Amino acid sequence: MFSDIYFRLLLEVMDEDPKIQYKPSITPSDTEHAAVTAVKYYGQLISSAYEQNPASDIGIKFGRYMTPINSCDYSRLLTTAKNVGQCFHLLVEQYHTLNLKLLPMIHQRDGLVSISICFPYQEENNEPEIRFCSETFYSYCLNSLRELIDENINPIRVHLNYPKPQYAAQLEDLFCCPIIFDSALSMIEFEQDILSRELPSWNKIMHEVYLNRAQESWKDMKRLQSFRYRAVSKLMTQAPKFFNAQALADDMNISMRGLQKRLSAEGSSFSHISQLTRRELVKVCLLQRHLNLEETTHILGFQTQASFRRFFKGQFGVSPKSYLLKYVQEGCTEMAWM
Repeated sequence: MFSDIYFRLLLEVMDEDPKIQYKPSITPSDTEHAAVTAVKYYGQLISSAYEQNPASDIGIKFGRYMTPINSCDYSRLLTTAKNVGQCFHLLVEQYHTLNLKLLPMIHQRDGLVSISICFPYQEENNEPEIRFCSETFYSYCLNSLRELIDENINPIRVHLNYPKPQYAAQLEDLFCCPIIFDSALSMIEFEQDILSRELPSWNKIMHEVYLNRAQESWKDMKRLQSFRYRAVSKLMTQAPKFFNAQALADDMNISMRGLQKRLSAEGSSFSHISQLTRRELVKVCLLQRHLNLEETTHILGFQTQASFRRFFKGQFGVSPKSYLLKYVQEGCTEMAWM
């Protein structure tokens, strides 16, 4: 489902930046599937662009092209959905099949619907890549709504988890709403009634065709994804069920020993991927879903609040209360549990 059209569009955008002087080449491995090579090369192009120009605005420029008409079967699946609500839920449910570095999460609350993006597949936060992913993903969401429903649709608020860039004015022109930079979690918020808006491109028959095609593509891609990637996806989307190693092993039809062996072969462990996943989910729980500490402790698979607080302090250097207080003061969230 990952189309080579992304490469053509990205290469065009890179050509617009005079500070980007070269583009990496890639030699496909004889043993590696073309789909895996494609995703790797896409990532290498992005990394190369920011290495040459850390302040590049290629994310927002690339985002201009991110509309359904320019995209792949994945987009056609979304745009043939009956309404925005079904489209958004498919967006979240199917995104991990693309083998990309981000994972969206959706939540409805108090008349709003929000889509956040997490980065549980990478060891450390890579600010340029996060910037690129956030800008292109939210551009795609907004461009799609404006193209399919109403060109005047705007979000209520956008949170971006990186410092205000030099080209912030371009982001303000795109979103036409308050933008909160340096947030703990990238998130876009809309009025909840947008979910019931029907898509004029809805086609029940073709939607079933694209859904079946997506499922068939996933059967092939699942074999090609790293074991670690698939394990992290399950932890993120089905917490707290799979924070138990035995439950995860059973679901993946493998023994406990086999689970640890497969993860070890990829330089990881169950404990390590659990930590990476919890690091992302805790922000979703507290900042997007506004859960209290007891609820968050349960979803993250901790037995006690004390063990959760130790984990939190180890990850973020402060207590949950101090961490949230910072974002309350910046207008990013509310302290539901205080």
